[in-house]
Parts: sequence; structure tokens; C-alpha cells
Amino acid sequence: MRLISVRFGNVLASNGSVVPKFKAQIEAGGPVTVTHPDMVRYFMTIREACDLVLTAATHALTPARPDVSVYVLNMGQPVKIVELAERMIRLSGLEPGIDVEVVFTGMRPGERLNEILFASEEPPVEIGVAGIMAAKPNEPPMQMLRKWLAALEEAIARDDRSTIRAVLKDAVPEFGSNAA
Repeated sequence: MRLISVRFGNVLASNGSVVPKFKAQIEAGGPVTVTHPDMVRYFMTIREACDLVLTAATHALTPARPDVSVYVLNMGQPVKIVELAERMIRLSGLEPGIDVEVVFTGMRPGERLNEILFASEEPPVEIGVAGIMAAKPNEPPMQMLRKWLAALEEAIARDDRSTIRAVLKDAVPEFGSNAA
């Protein structure tokens, strides 16, 4: 068996997409809710998402590449969510802040201002397909995985949340960082 994975951005017009949510809020007269004024996200169309899955599946049929673990669509520049909301309000023939308010609700625990497409330990790799990159796998040695798992098991048994957080932070340096 060979496993290939893809990393998605926000798929426009899909279930859970912010676009239908904003549209409904605008149609209701507002307010349009945005988590944070500096929140940015990457977006892709449904077609781009499908192409990404098909490309990854096609690569699964080719010889294994140890330098590739996750396929990622080049989604261009991230979009400020507040600017998307304001643009949608204007496209509806209304003025943000006058006809429809934009309200900031605050970030949820663990939420990031910026999406991370590639972690620092998994640099991008060209795969020879226009618009699609891959992440180089980050595979810690099995001995290190066993150490982390044993430490987590002990900390969980003791309900030692600070040790749990420390082990997770050691295993995943980005863990718990909203600023990244």
C-alpha cells in the first residue's frame, strides 16, 4: 500500500467555506463576522482542489519518491479575511461600516493569524507539475518517537498538562503558537 496526502487551502464555495457564510450574513443585513483584522488565509477553487487530488493520485502510481510526502497546491498570495468580507459587501452594492458592519469576534484557542503551508522542517520540493509542490517529509528517528510517546503516556497518567505541552512542543515546534 502506498499513501499520498494533500494539503488543502480553503476551498471556495464548499461546505464550511467563509464565502457562503459572509453571503448569508450580508443578505441578513449583517453584521459580517471576522475573527481578527490581520487574519489571512489561502484559497483555492473546487476545480483546483480536485486537480490536486488527481495529481497526487497519479503520482501514487509512479515509483515512490522518498523526498515527497505531502502535495500542496501553489495558492498564490494569502488573502486578508477582512478584505474579502469588505469586498463581498461592496459587490452586494453596500458599503462596509455603513450599510453592513464588520465585527471582529476574536481568535479561538489554537487558531493562527497566518496559515502555514510548509513547516520549517519540511521544505518545498518541486515535482515537475506546474502549480503543485510537495513537502519534504520530516521523519524523526523511531527512537525519538518512542521517547515522546512514553513521556506522553506517563504525563497523561499523571494528568501533567505542562509536561504534555512540553513534549508536544518538542515533537512539533509550531505546536501552541498563534503568532506563527
